Amino acid sequence: MGIQGIAPRAATFWTVVTGAVLLTAMAFAIHFSDIKALKVSTIGWFALMGLIAYPLARVLQNTAIDMVGASRAVPMGSAQPLVAFILGMLLLGERPNALVSAGTPVIVAGLLMVVLAGNIRSTEKILTVRNFGYLLAIGAATAFASRDVISRHVVTGTAPALVTAAFALTIGGIMLLTLVHRDLVRTTRSVPGKYLAMCCIAGIFQGLAVASLFQALARAPVTVVSPIYASQPIITLFLIHIFLRRLETLSPMLVMGTVISIAGVALVILGAAAD
Repeated sequence: MGIQGIAPRAATFWTVVTGAVLLTAMAFAIHFSDIKALKVSTIGWFALMGLIAYPLARVLQNTAIDMVGASRAVPMGSAQPLVAFILGMLLLGERPNALVSAGTPVIVAGLLMVVLAGNIRSTEKILTVRNFGYLLAIGAATAFASRDVISRHVVTGTAPALVTAAFALTIGGIMLLTLVHRDLVRTTRSVPGKYLAMCCIAGIFQGLAVASLFQALARAPVTVVSPIYASQPIITLFLIHIFLRRLETLSPMLVMGTVISIAGVALVILGAAAD
């Protein structure tokens, strides 16, 4: 709703900085002694995570939403578990069980239905400007998966999850500022305050989501956490049906693809419980 009136890059900054302020305040209140003991190398990990997730992934994601709509861009994030699955096995040595291994491709199958729902009954070529948004959404999912693998490494022995989330958001916001400062000036001067307020509210939820995700990664493998995290599309579709009826339409195939992805998430959850 916010990017109806704000450029995607500027909207990304406002969401990141709002979440960063929230998590930084929480981190200093709860983990002040841990923050004082941080090493330079640890801050380097934070910077890498911030670079991948915010100037890169968030801009890709918000631009994709602007091009194809939230109902199609967000479910494309179902590609994230597949990338995380592969990276978790290759880089972290994780060995998921049969249910987790079966659930991940089911999630991706739902993703394919989402793509088909966006192009069925269309005479457009696949790579139009509009459909390029799908590729951007997949790029964002890949970047987020890479961030999750790095996060798993950091929060399991280098720094507390909340501190990691706070510093990654903050450093990412600073990096993003160097890219979007011109958009910010224009936004502050000309955009109605309600759109800016919506982005800031989204930032609060984003901050809480990142903190929760990092807490999960501190307790479970990437190959389990990432597929469960992919359950967000079903909530997105529910909220779209309530709030964005006039902006976006939901086709039966789009809904079915999302439901199939969530069925895959259920398999992953069962597999995690079996362990």
